[in-house]
Amino acid sequence: MITHFRHKSFSIVQAITFVVLLLIAHSTALAEALITGVVFDITTRQPLPDANVIVQGDSLHSSTDEHGRFRISGLAPGRYTVEVSYVGYCNQSKTVVLSDLTEKHLTTFLEPISIPVDGITVTANRMEQMSFSAPVSVSTTSAEKFPERNVSSTADILREEPAVMVQKTTHGHGAPVLRGLIGKHVLLLYDGIRLNKSTFRFGANQYLNTIDLNSLSRVEVIRGPSSVMYGSDAIGGVVNLVPRRVPVSSGQLSLTTEASTRYSTADRARTFHAAVGARTQTIWLALDGAYKNIGDLRAGNRIGTQNPTGWEETDFGGQIAVDLARQTQLRLDYLGVRQERVPRYDKYVSGEFEEYIYDPQDRDMLSLTFESKLVAPAIHSLKCGLAWQQETEGRLLQRTDSDERTESLDRIKNYGGYVQLSTYLGTGHWLSYGIEHYSDKIESERTAITVSDSVESIRPTFPDGSKYRSVGIFAQDEFSVVPDVTLIAGVRYSHFMLESLLEPPYGKVEDSYGDITGSLALTCMLSSDLNLIGSWSRGFRAPNLNDVVVLKESSSGFDAPSIGLAPEKSNNFELGAKLRTDRTRGSLFFYYNILSDMIDRKPGTYDGKPYIDLNDNEEQDPDEPDVFQRKNVGSSRVCGFEFDASAKLTDILKINGNCFWTYGKNQTDDEPLSRIPPLMGMLALRMDVSRKHWIEFYVRAATSQRRLSQRDIDDSRIEENGTPSWATLNLRAGIALGDLNLNLGCENLADATYKEHGSGVYSPGRNMTLTLTYGLR
Repeated sequence: MITHFRHKSFSIVQAITFVVLLLIAHSTALAEALITGVVFDITTRQPLPDANVIVQGDSLHSSTDEHGRFRISGLAPGRYTVEVSYVGYCNQSKTVVLSDLTEKHLTTFLEPISIPVDGITVTANRMEQMSFSAPVSVSTTSAEKFPERNVSSTADILREEPAVMVQKTTHGHGAPVLRGLIGKHVLLLYDGIRLNKSTFRFGANQYLNTIDLNSLSRVEVIRGPSSVMYGSDAIGGVVNLVPRRVPVSSGQLSLTTEASTRYSTADRARTFHAAVGARTQTIWLALDGAYKNIGDLRAGNRIGTQNPTGWEETDFGGQIAVDLARQTQLRLDYLGVRQERVPRYDKYVSGEFEEYIYDPQDRDMLSLTFESKLVAPAIHSLKCGLAWQQETEGRLLQRTDSDERTESLDRIKNYGGYVQLSTYLGTGHWLSYGIEHYSDKIESERTAITVSDSVESIRPTFPDGSKYRSVGIFAQDEFSVVPDVTLIAGVRYSHFMLESLLEPPYGKVEDSYGDITGSLALTCMLSSDLNLIGSWSRGFRAPNLNDVVVLKESSSGFDAPSIGLAPEKSNNFELGAKLRTDRTRGSLFFYYNILSDMIDRKPGTYDGKPYIDLNDNEEQDPDEPDVFQRKNVGSSRVCGFEFDASAKLTDILKINGNCFWTYGKNQTDDEPLSRIPPLMGMLALRMDVSRKHWIEFYVRAATSQRRLSQRDIDDSRIEENGTPSWATLNLRAGIALGDLNLNLGCENLADATYKEHGSGVYSPGRNMTLTLTYGLR
């Protein structure tokens, strides 16, 4: 019995041991850990498919799927080094510690070795993003295209952009028209810094031409309201001027130099530009300067030379940057522009003035920018900017048959800044948010000089010491509803404060405006080649100093202060599609914009009278002007379409073109909206004979614009029956000889007489252009 008991006991022990061993073995099998993750492009924030993910020292590896996701299983607990690589990107390694039953998730951002500038926009959502995936109608022109277009001014570079018309009151000016809107309804930026000031007036202005084209690396245009991200004025769209940067160095001292010159026959324009840059492993410095001597512009055969239209300009700038860490940089930029004696040609043609000169027209800008990516686990990118600007605008005026000459000078000092952040909240989920603040202070003076040289101070355009401040807080959430379908929702609150000391009977004026702006967009990637977009966006523009407190007399009357204005608003609806294949590119957008509370110039009163009673006789004499004020009376509709496309017909032959149509109606006055462009566009056929030699033939054309508002009819810049249709035949070519690039062009081969709708000056007649560039940008 005893022996039998011992044998039985031994069998039980064996059984228990066996079960324990099985459990341990099973537990060990369950203890296998795994690594999952997603891989993004750090610049565009887009997922990278087919990226390689390797566990070093182990045979295990994986590749990302179409959404940039990967999964590696079968790992025992321990310490591993995971390397992520992708063709055209810098490799990145991460250390991972795995314990029992661990699933470690890695979010990896790879940095591209070179950035395709033409395919990236920073303007759409204030962060770098592929233009194809941006939920807006956007186009980008890189600096490599500037010499090919053979132009001397920043405004002229936009003439070939999709859905952009450039209005030119005179040869030295240029204002983009986006979706039927111009001037203070279009926001201008320089590296994300607002250029629009509180003195911007209705209609065309010259400020885009006070940024030297040679200082830029690219120009981005967003069509449609962008008020959530950029605030006031962005109703028609946004033009962002992105400055040049010194190329990245391999670590040793490197130098870059560039010199260029341009000549054109239509205006005998001579421009010269030089730049030099130096970079060490952590610091880079760049200096550049330019000089322009532009003569009077010769139009088509029946018009001839338009005198006076020429001017001179000097540009200079500098940049210094320090790489504080990987993906972290501090930059200091300075930009200076000096324009001398820019004539307003339409005032001479109308016979109103013997002299109408902008002099000086100066700009100074100093900005400090801190930019970092992968700042912290919760922050993908951080960008902070501080800027100081000063614009000086002088005008020299003398009316025909008058012995009095007036000189006015407005100096706008502006400082401001912004902080913007982007946070990664999970696969397909991004949050962008920030705050910005700007402040204007106006110094304004005006004097009258008679033939006897007596000088008298008279009422300036703006009350001296006027102030204008703004602050905005914004957020935009972007997340995947389902795979390939993304919803983008944004909101912004803006507040504006105005302060000005007017003469009696007004006294001190203080006013403030607030606005909440929203936007919604839905993008649907039907395939990697086709992106469908639907959106609603609300735009607004707060009344500025030019609307509220301006005091001046013009040929059409006397502008008096307008107190109590409300912000202008818009509600824009659009549908669009973007196509991108190996051989084709294209986009098509339809939009409908409802404008309300539009500010318009209407008959008003000053000191209780509808006219200026110069002699206090209580009657309007022939030389006493009518009074006009700004009022919220306008309700309008603007709709239209925008189309652009390009296709490679063969390996060396490419065709591209664009066209757009705009329809606008002022419903309040039951008439067409002012300055609406006609149907217009361009078509080009290009042959790249080799990588260094190319030739292109292109046509630009516009139909007539006969739909005129009363403002258009009264405008001397627009012909009595509207603007006739026109078309130009053009040819250009490029040759590269080592570091020397030669660009030749013949614009308007048939010497046609034409002008862009609303312009005060005719466009160039037959014009031969030559641009020589030495060095690399």
